[in-house]
Amino acid sequence: METELLDAEDYASVHRATRQLSTRYHGVLTLNARMEAWAEFVTDVEEGFDTMWAWEFSHDISDRDWLHDAWPILTERVRRHRQAELDALDERFRLATAPIRPFGTSQNLMTEHARWWRFHYPLLVTGDPAEPLPPTWSPAPVHTGLTDAGR
Repeated sequence: METELLDAEDYASVHRATRQLSTRYHGVLTLNARMEAWAEFVTDVEEGFDTMWAWEFSHDISDRDWLHDAWPILTERVRRHRQAELDALDERFRLATAPIRPFGTSQNLMTEHARWWRFHYPLLVTGDPAEPLPPTWSPAPVHTGLTDAGR
């Protein structure tokens, strides 16, 4: 299958998304940078998320939020070029996480939510086993016993 080349309109849509979302996401990062950041975050979650940063988990996931918000701004051709990569990263994230069990909220609502990734927590953690974890991370993730220094 021949790869479809991107044109000026496609690149303009990437720049438009970058500009439009820069204030909401506190910085001007390109589509490539956001995809790379999401990939790095997914790898961190797969390898075991450090308990020291557990309370920052929802903040750290913001690159996926950016991608969600940018997708409708991008041309169809750009989305086609990147969709398989995004789907693969999302699947890896799903496999490395469990759905949270929010208090008083239907589990189906959380798995069907447009920002479903916000309602997941890591299955593996590293760092100090005594570090408190968010109460929605239940059942508790498996602690691998590794620390960043031990990797």
